[in-house]
Amino acid sequence: MSLPLSVMKIIKKNDFAFNEIVSYSEKKFESFLQSLKTNYNAKIRNFDEKIAKFREKKRSKIYNRIDQDLRICKSNQIKCFSYFDSGYPTILKSLKQPPKLIFMKGEIKPQDFKSVAIIGTRNPTKYGKEMARAIAKRFAELGFTVVSGFAKGIDTIAMESALENGGRAIGVIASGILNLYPKENKRLVKALIANGALISERFPYKSVTKRALQIRNRITSGLGLGNIVVEGNKFSGTQWQLRFGDEQGKPAIAVEPIGEYEQAYVPNKIIKEKGGAKISDIDDVDYIGEMLLIEYEERKQIRSKEKNSVVQANLLKY
Repeated sequence: MSLPLSVMKIIKKNDFAFNEIVSYSEKKFESFLQSLKTNYNAKIRNFDEKIAKFREKKRSKIYNRIDQDLRICKSNQIKCFSYFDSGYPTILKSLKQPPKLIFMKGEIKPQDFKSVAIIGTRNPTKYGKEMARAIAKRFAELGFTVVSGFAKGIDTIAMESALENGGRAIGVIASGILNLYPKENKRLVKALIANGALISERFPYKSVTKRALQIRNRITSGLGLGNIVVEGNKFSGTQWQLRFGDEQGKPAIAVEPIGEYEQAYVPNKIIKEKGGAKISDIDDVDYIGEMLLIEYEERKQIRSKEKNSVVQANLLKY
């Protein structure tokens, strides 16, 4: 970056972090130069030219980073779709905050529009495990794709059961696909991409963060026709998915607990406070399936957003 000697002296004398300055946005960089003129009497000639050069440098840096990430995707058979690409999952275009980018191994097919999210605690009881397995199996038999958050516990059990019983599954992860979280689920990837998809909105080598774990729930909920909660305590991240589900108008369904115990908290909340539907035994799954088919018929009418849509216009700001 080309800066006047007077500016470089001020930066050095006042311990400004040069690396931090390089990472500034164009607007922040302009404000920074203005502050040097005002507070340090720095003589900056061709002010607009300095801003233009900074802009060019930033764009070049961003382009190189994106190009590198796309090369990584290509060499690892990871598909990358922007909101504007034809391969971008149409289902997600209906979300209030659709991911700008989706990274995918495997494939989301038209039949996956008929899907249900089965979610819950990482530490299920024996009853929770049995119900998750049986419910996912039955939904697979009914032709539903099982969507889950790829977490340990209920999420993993549901995906495994669907795949083992000839169904399809979609795992939504909060890390990059090449930095898999949780790592124990690496064994699932081959079966998942053969009969479904593994997707993320994070670049391939990105690590998981608390925020990423929370917001990926809008995708998991967005893909499913409804959210089925098997178990979850009062600290369960499952509640984030229910919040997003409420915003998206998705029905919340709970497995009826047998007694009062820690992991019964979220299901009881759905049944008693929200008046949500419940699954007491496997026969109830058929009824829930019929209910979700009504949602499915509406979903089939979803088409790509028009080019002048509000969502698309907002995305173009970034």
